[in-house]
Amino acid sequence: MREDLVSYIWRYRMWGDALLTTVTGEPVEVIDVGLPNNGAGPDYFNAKVRIAGTLWAGNVEIHVRASDWFRHQHETDAAYNSVILHVVANSDAEVRNQKGDVLPQVQLPIEPRYINLAEQLRQSHQPIPCGHYWDEHLKTRLQFMMNGLLCERLEHKVVAIQEVLKSNNNDWEETFYQVLAKSFGMKVNEVPFVQLAKSLPQHILAKQKDNLLQLEALFIGQAGLLEDVKLTDTYTDQLIAEYKFLKQKYSLVPIDPSLWRMGRIRPASSPYVRLAEFAMLTFKSEHLFRKVVETADSKEMCKLFSFGTSDYWKNHYYIAQWSKRSEKTIGVALRNNILINCVVPMLFAYGKHTGNEKMTERVFDLLESIPAESNSIIETWKNYGVVAQNAYDTQALLEQMKNYCQKKECLRCKLGHQIFKHLP
Repeated sequence: MREDLVSYIWRYRMWGDALLTTVTGEPVEVIDVGLPNNGAGPDYFNAKVRIAGTLWAGNVEIHVRASDWFRHQHETDAAYNSVILHVVANSDAEVRNQKGDVLPQVQLPIEPRYINLAEQLRQSHQPIPCGHYWDEHLKTRLQFMMNGLLCERLEHKVVAIQEVLKSNNNDWEETFYQVLAKSFGMKVNEVPFVQLAKSLPQHILAKQKDNLLQLEALFIGQAGLLEDVKLTDTYTDQLIAEYKFLKQKYSLVPIDPSLWRMGRIRPASSPYVRLAEFAMLTFKSEHLFRKVVETADSKEMCKLFSFGTSDYWKNHYYIAQWSKRSEKTIGVALRNNILINCVVPMLFAYGKHTGNEKMTERVFDLLESIPAESNSIIETWKNYGVVAQNAYDTQALLEQMKNYCQKKECLRCKLGHQIFKHLP
C-alpha cells in the first residue's frame, strides 16, 4: 500500500460506516478533514476533529505505517507540532512531536477492494490506466472536465512564463520574443531557438530593424550556422560579412551550431528557413506583443503571423544550395503552434497579471477557433472514443494524458475518483 491511497481514503471519507477511534480506544468524529497541502509540512491543514468529546482544530499527518513518522524525522521538526491527529494504515508505533507530546493516532480502516483497485490502476499497461473501466459514463465525465484541465495546463504554462519574465526584469515584449522563438523551433529545434533569442536581445535587433539582410545575418550568424560554411554564393558572402561586422560591434557569441537538428525534417522546416521567417517577422513587426494584446479577432491574430521570407530563400532551403522556386511562408502548422504555445499562454499570463478577466477569457475563444492538433496522444484518445473538435479540446486532453494518465495519478484524477466512488 502507498501513502497516497491512505490520504485518498481520508480526504474522501471512504471508511464507510466504520466508527473511528484512536488506537487507545477514544472515539473520533471527523468534522473537517482539512485542506490538502502539496508543499512542505503536514499533509492536511485546518482540520477539525472531536476526540473523546473535545474539539481539536489543526493539522493532520498521513502515513502508511506509524513508524514512518520517525523515518521522516517529524519528531524533531517544529512544523509538525501543530498536528492534532496522526492517520495511518498500520499503527506500529507510538509517536511524539518535538515537544514530547504523544499524538492521538487513528488506524484507518481501508477496504481490500480499494487496495486492489489502486494497485490494478498503478500496474495497468494501457495508455489510459482506467481503460479497463472505460465506458460512456467516464467519457461524458471527461467532457465536463475539459475546462478545468485546460485551465490547469494554462496555469502550468503561466508559471514557466513568469520565470522567463523575471529573468527579463518584467519586460513583457522581451519575454514574448523569447517564448515566440521557442514556438518557432517547434519541438525539434526549440532548445537552440530559445538560446538564440536569449543571446540576441531585442534592443540589438531594434538597431538593425530597417535592414532585412542584417537581421538575417544576425539570426543565422548568431545561430552558429555561418561558421565554417563550405559552400558560398553572393548572398552567403554578404551574410558572413554583415555578421562579422555586427558580431564585433555588439560583442556577440554565437550558440553551438551542433544544437540544431537538420536531419529527418521536411525541407520547409529547415533551421535556415525558420530563421529567415523569424527575421522577416521581426522586420515586418514592431511591438508585436502589444499588437497581440490589442488584437481581439482571431482572423486578425492569424494575420500577425502570416509572413514569408526574402527572395533568396524562395530558391533555397539551405545555405548556397539552390532548389526549385517555392514560396516559403509561415505554414498553418507553425502558425497554429505559435498561437497555441505562445500567444494563448502569454495572453493568459498577461490577463492574470493585469487582472483583465476579458483577456483571459479571450484565450478560450481563440483556442476554439484553432483546428484540433494531430499527434500520438490525440490519436490515443480517439481509440477510446474521445474525438477533439478544436485546440481547446486537444490542449485539455494533453493535460489529462501528461499529468494524470502517464504519471498514473489516478488518485488525483476525477476519472479515477468516479471509478473508486462507484466500485461495487
